[in-house]
Order: sequence, then C-alpha cells, then structure tokens
Amino acid sequence: MAYFSTAVSEVTEGIVNLRGYSLADVMKDATYAQGAFLSITGRMPSRDETRLIDAILNSLLDHGYVASTITAARYIASGNPQFIPAVAGGILAAGSNTLSPEHSFHLLDHTAELRGDGTLEEGADRVVDEYVSARKRLPGFGHPTHKTSDFRADILFDRAAELGLVGESIRQFQAIDRAFRAKTGKTNIPINIDGALAAIGRDLGWSANQTVAFAVLSVLPGLMAHVIEEIETGRPLRYIQDGDYVGDPLTKTLKN
Repeated sequence: MAYFSTAVSEVTEGIVNLRGYSLADVMKDATYAQGAFLSITGRMPSRDETRLIDAILNSLLDHGYVASTITAARYIASGNPQFIPAVAGGILAAGSNTLSPEHSFHLLDHTAELRGDGTLEEGADRVVDEYVSARKRLPGFGHPTHKTSDFRADILFDRAAELGLVGESIRQFQAIDRAFRAKTGKTNIPINIDGALAAIGRDLGWSANQTVAFAVLSVLPGLMAHVIEEIETGRPLRYIQDGDYVGDPLTKTLKN
C-alpha cells in the first residue's frame, strides 16, 4: 500500500493530472477562479458559479487594520523583514474572531439540527434564543466598522440571487438575521462577510474547510501587499507605544 494516496493530483514526466484535467489545459483555457475551484472542490464550476467565485475572491482583498491578520503580518515584517514568514503569520492570526467563516458554517449546521422538520423561521428562532439566553455572540454577525450593513455580504447575496444560486443556507442565515433583530431590537449587528461566505459555500455544496480555503485565497493578495509595503518602506521594529500597565506599583523590594 502506498504511503500517500490522493485524489487531487498525479505528476509524471511532462504531465500534471489535476482532478482528471490536464494542468496544461487548465493553464491555457481556464480562469484562475475556475482552476482554484477545481483544485479545492474536485470539479469545474459552472459559468454562473465562476461569476460568483470571482466576487468571492474579490470580497476580502483588503480590510485595512480592522482584522488582526494585517496588523500581525506587519508587526512580523517589521521585526523580521522576510516576505514568507510575515504572510504566514498573518494567516495564523485568522480564526473565530476574524476572517474565517468556519464558525458561521457550523452555526448553520447547528441551526439545521435545531430546526429538524420545522421551517427556516423556527430554526432561526431556536438558535437565536439559545445564543441570546447564553449571552454568546452569533458567529457571522457584526463588524466594528460596518454597523448598518456589511456591503460585501450584501453584494455577494445579491450576486447569488442574480445568478440563481440562492439556496437554503442563505435563506436560513437571513432568517436568523431577522429573528435576531426582532428579539433584541438591535439593528447595528448585520450579517458580515464571514457569515455570507459560510452561507454561500454551504449552498454551493462546499465543506467548512473548503469554504475557509476560499476566504484565505481572497485575503492573500491584500495581506501580501501590506507585507511588501512594510518591508519595502523599511520601518523597523514596530512596537506598542500607548499600552497601559495595570499591575502592582513599583513598591516591592527583594530581601536576601
């Protein structure tokens, strides 16, 4: 039995078989969005899916210093001005509080369990009640800058509707949004880009990991641009200058 087995690719002299397609043909005849879709999901996207993927890949091109990924990458680059470690460090800063749609994806899975044979509205009511009563933050909702709505989520939902790719997951996430607003009266915690990506990915038949993969692909160009700028402007060793010390005052002494 082979040490590794894979359904992703096979490499022989002069040939790369990528999911059953010749990489040479993909290079000549496919867009980057189509090639990425093929690599990650194992199939070529339809024309409408390709249009939606293009929008997804553009949705996280940059978010400035709002997300920890950019700040982490620039701090790393200022201390160790090498491109790859800084980019890798920025990606490592992604997770449940920023960038990754994984937790929003699992929220939809959990809502489906709570809903059972009920309606989307019943599922939304149950999951919102659970999170609100536990005083937990709903994944995929809220943004420190975009308070009224997250335009990126709005654009992706509109594009999915235009292309006829709205499925149960998008409708469920929108039902959760309505239930949350109705139950809390809060109108400044909209569906964010992470929530939109989770809903769209689930409707396209992606796994949670595949959905995260597209989010990472989307954020990479902007992250790389910030790292390049940090290195090439040559600002060395950034450090926090406005931090507050909240420990004991300098009154202790050492005794022999």
